Amino acid sequence: MSDLRDDYDLPKKPPLPFRQAALMCTVVVLALAGWLLLPNSPLSVALLAVVLLGVVFTGVAMVLRSRELDKKPGRNPVPPPSTDT
Repeated sequence: MSDLRDDYDLPKKPPLPFRQAALMCTVVVLALAGWLLLPNSPLSVALLAVVLLGVVFTGVAMVLRSRELDKKPGRNPVPPPSTDT
């Protein structure tokens, strides 16, 4: 049985906006989980802030290093409908 990606010429990775949305949702869920699970002390709040900043900067760097931002758009001219017979 052939792969659906090959049959429909789908990309190997999800598009960049989907990865950005997944990153944002993951950061929010991790922040809430850390806030609820860690004890309420100034040290845990500071640690959570440092970890969240690290996660955000790492995620932004991963998205900006994405190959999709380096590739130039292809030239795919489409003939006008009036030329189709």
